[in-house]
Amino acid sequence: MTKVSIMGLSKKWSISAHPKWTFNIQLKTWFQKRMKGYTLHVPCGKTRFPNAINVDLDPNSVADIIADMFHLPFKSNTFDTIISDPPYKLAYDKRAKWVRELLRVVKKEHGSRILLKLDFIPYFGPQWDLKELVVYQGKRYWAHVSLLLHYQFVNENLGR
Repeated sequence: MTKVSIMGLSKKWSISAHPKWTFNIQLKTWFQKRMKGYTLHVPCGKTRFPNAINVDLDPNSVADIIADMFHLPFKSNTFDTIISDPPYKLAYDKRAKWVRELLRVVKKEHGSRILLKLDFIPYFGPQWDLKELVVYQGKRYWAHVSLLLHYQFVNENLGR
């Protein structure tokens, strides 16, 4: 069963018309509580997770490795957890390629995780269970909501 909840605006948050492309403490905490094992964060932008490999294409990011999220420089089945917040409005024709690349580098073992911040719900196949969906409204009232998604690998025998 998928847990559904809402995280949102608070009067203590300032409203900004100029986002810094970084996770606030509430978002960062949400991801950190769900990270397990060897973790990839792609694209990382201005948010750095200290216990992860941070990857971004932008040389002005806080990346450990400069690389394209569609062509990651890692072997298949490398990471226990992937954290991803791709560019807003990821083009429809690029979504499947992005999903395939995440699936290539994540381990297919019970408990492996894919943690996302998106404006759509991707499908990773029958082996992946959507454990949690959070509707998140950021610092700007007029902005679209984001979905925080926690997928977990549940069975390597499904879909074969």
